[in-house]
Order: sequence, then C-alpha cells, then structure tokens
Amino acid sequence: MNMNMNRVVGLSFIVVMISGCGGNAPEPTASFVSTSTHQTGAQKKVIVKNPYEVENKEKLSALTNYLINKDLSVAEPTFPQKPIQPQLPNAKELIKGKYEKTADFEARVEVEKTSRIKQIKAIEVEYARDVQVYNSEVKRLTADYNTKVALKQKDIKNITLQAMAKAYSAVYGKPYLDKALKYDPDNERFYGFVKSTKGGFSESVAINVPAQEAENFEKNLNSLNTKVVFDYADDKLILKNIVLEKDNRSYVAMLSDSSYKSENISVAINNGSLNLPVTPLLSSSLVINSTDYAIGEINYSKDPEIAKLQKQKFELERRVNKKNSSQKKEAELKKQKIALETQITLLEQKSSGADDIGILLKDVKAHTTDETKWLFIVAIENYDFTDPVAYSANSARQFEKVAQKRLGISEKNTRTLINTGATSGKIRYYMQDMLAHVKSGDTIYFYYSGHGVPVASQENTPYMLAQDMSPDYVANDEKFKLQNIYQSFSGSKASKVVAFVDSCFSGGTDNQVLFKGVAATRIKPKSVTFDTNKMVVISAGSGTQYSNKYDAKSNRLFSYFVMRGLLNNNIDTQRLYDYVKSNVQEKSYEMGASYEQVPVYTGNIGLEL
Repeated sequence: MNMNMNRVVGLSFIVVMISGCGGNAPEPTASFVSTSTHQTGAQKKVIVKNPYEVENKEKLSALTNYLINKDLSVAEPTFPQKPIQPQLPNAKELIKGKYEKTADFEARVEVEKTSRIKQIKAIEVEYARDVQVYNSEVKRLTADYNTKVALKQKDIKNITLQAMAKAYSAVYGKPYLDKALKYDPDNERFYGFVKSTKGGFSESVAINVPAQEAENFEKNLNSLNTKVVFDYADDKLILKNIVLEKDNRSYVAMLSDSSYKSENISVAINNGSLNLPVTPLLSSSLVINSTDYAIGEINYSKDPEIAKLQKQKFELERRVNKKNSSQKKEAELKKQKIALETQITLLEQKSSGADDIGILLKDVKAHTTDETKWLFIVAIENYDFTDPVAYSANSARQFEKVAQKRLGISEKNTRTLINTGATSGKIRYYMQDMLAHVKSGDTIYFYYSGHGVPVASQENTPYMLAQDMSPDYVANDEKFKLQNIYQSFSGSKASKVVAFVDSCFSGGTDNQVLFKGVAATRIKPKSVTFDTNKMVVISAGSGTQYSNKYDAKSNRLFSYFVMRGLLNNNIDTQRLYDYVKSNVQEKSYEMGASYEQVPVYTGNIGLEL
C-alpha cells in the first residue's frame, strides 16, 4: 500500500557522515547523524539546467522520497469475510382437509403462523450475532492499523534520515582517499583527493601526517576508513570536514578548496491521509416487512371452483394491503438506496483504482469567474491509426472541471476536444476561432494529452498527433508541428500562456514504442522555441522518457498530479511545477527504471496561474 501525507518535510540542520575505505571501491554504506529537531518547511525552487538529463541530485531526491514513503507504508489489514444475509424460508401453502373441521383448520393456521414468526426471529438473532463479530473485528483491525501508522509518523525523523543515508550511498557510493597523493615533508602534509566509488564527488584535501608516519600511511591507504561529514542546512549539503581513521588513529583532512555544496535536495511526501478510511460497518438488522411473516396461500377447499374464488378473495386483500403500505415501502427503498450509494462511494474512495479528482474537487473553493481567461483542451485516447493512450479522455474531462473551478474559466471560454472531436480539421478550426476572440491582457491555458511524434526526417522535430492522423504521415501537416502550435499561442494577443503537455514526444507512451515494426528505441526530440517571456510549458517528461499512465487513479500520471497541484492551491507555476515534478518522479520510480519520468518546464516559470 502506498501511503500519502499532505505536507513537505524539511530538515533544518543535519550532520551527514559517509564512511568508506581509502583507495578501493567497496560496497557502499553510509550513516547520518542528526544534531537538531525535525520541522516543517517549504519546498525550494529547483532549477533544471538541462531538461533532457537526469542528474545525480535528482536521482538522490527521487530515491530519498521513494524510500521515505516505502518506510512509512503499513500493510492494510485483511478484513474477515462479510456475513451473508440469510434468505427467509418459503412460506407454506395450507389447504383445509376434506374431513377437517374449519375450527381445527384455523387452529392449524395459527400454529403455522406462530412457528414462522419464531423461525424468522431465530434467523434475525443468528445474523445479528455474526454481524457483531464481523464489526468488532473490523474495528479492531482498523484501530491496530492506525496505531501502526501513528507510530510511523512519530518516527518520521529517523525514517527520513535513514532514507537519505540509503539514497546517498546508492547514488554516490562510498568515499575513499585516492591513491594519487603528494607529500610535502617540510610541512608534513599530504595533498590529494577524496572521491566516491560511484563518481559525482571529488574534493581536494590536505592531510597532516608526521614525517615518521608518512610512508606507512601511504602504503596502507586501503585500510583507511574515510568519513565525510556534511551539515544539512537551508536545503543544502555542505561539506564540513573529512576524517581518515587507521588503527584507532584519526587524521583530519582539511579542505584545500571552497566547501563542496550540493544542489537543493527537497524531501516531499505526497498529499493524502495515512490513516485507513473508515470502513462501512454492516447493519445487524434484516430488512423484514410485516408481509414476510405471513404464511402461504390459505385454501378452504380442494375444490377447484371454491379454491379459485378463495384465491380472488386473497388477491383483493393483498392489493388493499399493498396500497396501504406503498408509501411506507417507497420511503424505505429510498433510504436503502441512499445508504447503498454512500457505502459504494466510500468503497470507491478506498479502492486503489478510484479516480478521486471529482470527489476532491467538491471540497475546494471556486475561483471567481474571469472572462479574460481561456482554456483549450486537446485529448486523444482512441486513435484511428495507432495505439490508444490510456485514461487520456478521463484526464481531459477532469482537467476541464478542475481548471474551470480553480482558475475561474467560464464555459463559453472553454474549448474541449476529445477523441473524434480532436481530428486535425476540428483542432485547426477551434484553435483559430478561439485565438480570434483573445484580447490583449488575456490568459490562455493549453492542455494536451495524447501521442507526441518525433519526425526523423526533420531531425526528430516533435509533432502533436491528431485523432485521425497516422504517426507515419504526421509531417504532412506542419500545422501540428509543436513549434507552430506553441508559436500560435505565444504569438497571439494573449499576455500570458500556460501549457500543460502530457506527452513526451519520444516516440512512445506507457513504455511502449509508437512506430510499429521499429525497435523500441527512445528518441530525443528536437527542442522548440516560442516567446519565453509570456509563455511557460510544463511537460510530462524529459528527453527520451515516455509518459506513463496511473492505473491506481485511472488517470495519466502527469495529468493527475497537475490536477492535484491545482486543487492544493499552488497559485504560481513554480510551486505547481515543483509539486508535480516531485510526485511524478517518485511514482515513476516505484514503477521501475524503464518508467522513469521527470517533468520539465520551458519558458517563464515565474508566471502566476
């Protein structure tokens, strides 16, 4: 079970100590030592210099977050099987015997009625007992689960430190003193470099070693235990000192250059609740009407004609009873319907495959409608000439609702083109029509979910694939060249353009290649240009990565966290991007190495939403 928590965790001051043996590259281990309290902080701005490369700092951040959430997870309890509501026994049909007196027959009828009432009451009691046992076990298991979650949350500091230690070791490896040393006998000092077994770390150091110990020190570098001590302050790792240990003797390595500083490593834990949702308990009452207690048909004669008349009599009585109880029955059925709908909703929220965007949207405050804002949505799930893009249509419909409510976009300023509504002709027409109405000072929001195609004959120039287009012939219509799409928006009268593109333009999606009969090679698309002062594009992934679906939420992975970010009131593009990148990167990490997805942005990330 993947656990979520609605906050960002920051570590104000941590001492990190990473140990290793000098000269070799043994298996990586690391230890972190904390010297301060754990407190909540805001996530810092992350600058991605090259959007098509995932650097060590990003791997470190993603792995740290993944390990934190993994350690926070608690397996959901397995609830016992629900008691099955019993079926009431069929009522008997009583017929007066040929030689039976009427008084005796009526007495027999009363005995049968009493017997049926006792039988139904016994069934009720047994079912109520089974339900009580079930409900008690559900309550116990839920309370036990939430207790375990609370203990995990209480230990969040140690969990975070351990996650950072494991992540740092996995990314950088173990520190060691490089064998290429120079010794200054006059000052009794070695000069060299401390490096890491996996690369990415190299620091120039000076080590004071007495002359009588220098030769032995250099000969036995492999036996040195190298400890690199960092401070973690203001979201940066700062190298404080390096200690070399040998035979219970310590040598302090002084930094000969300026202190090493890593990039920002923020620890973000996804929003949501860690506690188990309240499980609907069963009612111990069976739905039993007064008519259920009635015994079967009563015939005062075996004679067909008499029985027929008797049946008509009882039918009339039933109709009268039915008419009198119809209003009560209707109210009861309505009550049962509401209870069932409530239970279904709770179960859907608890289900891993439930799309919860609509439910979350109900609880957020609507933005005042702003007629200067425009929304243009294109989403294709089912193509005519290539594979579908799972959940694309659902994500688009949900994004429309989220954007309209959270950003204040009116229905008349919205153009939503999905599946057969997103053919090449319709996209061209509605885009031209909308841009003709956009005025100076207006804002355009663009959302695209579908295939992105890099055209090899044009140096992998990226194209947007309309519903009726083939990936093999997409270059026949340059209107759908991504460069031209972006420039149409940035070159319009609008003063601000914010684009969300759930497509990676690497020749595939969901870890599947787009071009049939072609080896599964990931293609790096050619970069595009537009007015970067008034437009920002936040894309699903970088370089050769594929965009992923998010089965657990029946949405596209990138689109889901864009919507969650908007619902969480991230009011500027920088905050929204930081939130989306952190969550998408972490979720894709859980899927496996080949699914790695790191959202990127191009343009003015400082724009307000």
